[in-house]
Amino acid sequence: MQYLFWLTTLFVLTICIPAQAVEVRPLADCTIKVFRDINRSRAWSGKAPVGCPAGIHVEQRASGIFVTTWNSGNSERGWVRLSFSAALGFSEIADGQSLKKAGHDITTRAARIERCLNSIIRVNDPLECRDHATKSYLVGEETGVEYVRQVWLDDSGRHSVVEYAYGDSSAAVSPPLELFSGAALPPGTKLNIHVLDNQ
Repeated sequence: MQYLFWLTTLFVLTICIPAQAVEVRPLADCTIKVFRDINRSRAWSGKAPVGCPAGIHVEQRASGIFVTTWNSGNSERGWVRLSFSAALGFSEIADGQSLKKAGHDITTRAARIERCLNSIIRVNDPLECRDHATKSYLVGEETGVEYVRQVWLDDSGRHSVVEYAYGDSSAAVSPPLELFSGAALPPGTKLNIHVLDNQ
């Protein structure tokens, strides 16, 4: 009986766990492009920047703008979704030099988190990062198991979070709702990015 349990567990893990390395930096690049577009137009267009085949969620908060980008895919083995969320203060977005510096910071942090995530996938070692994982069982019309893991740097730096989710159900892949704090800004929303950043 115990042998059957371990055989079943191995089968489920083989089906569910995408073992290939993941790339966070392309999503970070898209996030930076969104901030650049907001800098140029002083508005959120609602459209993905050129070269960014990703879902995009833009929120305005008291401290600045939060952008979440993600991509996902389905296969015979289930689905997988990779998301990246980063924040900039209003003054960082408004000033070209500050925006460039913040973009470099986002790129660097994304690369570090990418290393952590790939280490977690390979050997379950988060390296310099912190992580939180949940496992959910779906019942009803859709059945299966869903895994969601969030990874971030263990420091007091800029908000930069990666979420890696996958499952073995045939359900449509949903956006990374756990990374959203509020409603997305409607397309065409004008933004007062010259508000003083108190942070």
